[in-house]
Amino acid sequence: MPSSEDFEHLLDCRNVLGVEYDDETDTVRVFVSQKLGPDDLDERDDVTRQVTDRNVEVVDAGYDEEREGFDALGVAQIPEAQPDRHERHRPVLAGVSEINADSTAATAGPYPARVTDTDAANATWGDDASEGELVRLSNNHVYALVNDAGFGAAVVQPSPRDGGELPDDRVGELRGYVPIEDGVVVDVAARSARPDRESAEYHELPDEWPTGIRREEYRALKGETVTKTGRTTGVSSASVEGVGASVRVDFGPDHGTITLRDQLIAGPMSEGGDSGSPVFRDETGELVGLLFAGSANQTIFNKAANVEAALGVELLTAEASADAT
Repeated sequence: MPSSEDFEHLLDCRNVLGVEYDDETDTVRVFVSQKLGPDDLDERDDVTRQVTDRNVEVVDAGYDEEREGFDALGVAQIPEAQPDRHERHRPVLAGVSEINADSTAATAGPYPARVTDTDAANATWGDDASEGELVRLSNNHVYALVNDAGFGAAVVQPSPRDGGELPDDRVGELRGYVPIEDGVVVDVAARSARPDRESAEYHELPDEWPTGIRREEYRALKGETVTKTGRTTGVSSASVEGVGASVRVDFGPDHGTITLRDQLIAGPMSEGGDSGSPVFRDETGELVGLLFAGSANQTIFNKAANVEAALGVELLTAEASADAT
């Protein structure tokens, strides 16, 4: 049975940013930075000519110019924050402005997550990290600056772009991350957290969320509504369009474009500065993923199960959070 990886050769075509194979409809969905007609493309760049034995659907990402990757939303241009989210929050709660002190602006992600395996094969942890401790999550490019930050690097809330500065706004230090490289399935990092200075709440979302952690049956999410809370666009929702896509993401001039696999894709619900936002299934309040990239027409987020397995952590529900603290 084919998978999205079998069609990753299409990522080398002009304008192509992502691919996903849907075995239920035998369709290859191809996300492009701009749609061009056959007369404007060389044959090698026309995906409808490259795939002749499957249905092909070309989806416009909305850039209206040639691009090599979706934007990493803590690296892209950062608009102003939503009211209140750029302010100093103590205790810190998910969905407000937070990032490495040497960066611009992004979003504080899920808390608490319990460290379960500092020897996880895909992760790297600092010597001070210990199994059983509680950490807050966001993206690698938010806390670890795309693998460049050293362990112990300061994280501030609010972000520097929103007025946060050292030492007063320091809320934690980089603890661990999954290195960003071609073929990875997550963009995630963890910072230290003092339980007395952290909140398990998600800004402007129901107090009982997350009601659960989505760890399987992601295919069933296609067409479902998901909701995120983030620094720039606040609480917003969109329908899930892809459940196992391979995408190229632009992490800036110093790091270039990197391919990530097995990603969830929803419609537009994010802008620059929303990186790190937790994403929930709207109907149930399950935590389903961690937002990190997107375009004018799409939002891309890691699966919660992949975040846990790759980093070596356990995401906790509201009930478990109360027990942990």
